[in-house]
Amino acid sequence: MKLSLQEKTYRALAHERRLEIVRLLKINKELTVGQIARATNASMQTASKQLQVLSEAHIIASEKNGLEVTYWIRKPMSDIVKFAVGYLQ
Repeated sequence: MKLSLQEKTYRALAHERRLEIVRLLKINKELTVGQIARATNASMQTASKQLQVLSEAHIIASEKNGLEVTYWIRKPMSDIVKFAVGYLQ
């Protein structure tokens, strides 16, 4: 079964670690996968997997620069994402 973008967004935001990543990106604007892994006490593999889910839901965007990938919250945000980001402190 193929999920709609809205379903992917709800599913992505329904996970504590992914919400923590979005909160970190809200505060820091841009972070690398390594910075996110350290800040969330996760392995690089776990952080990458969570970032992939957020990316597939069009919540975050990324850019590869050499060996590092930098992530940020995608603009413009959907109403669902705006609400979630506004709620996070």
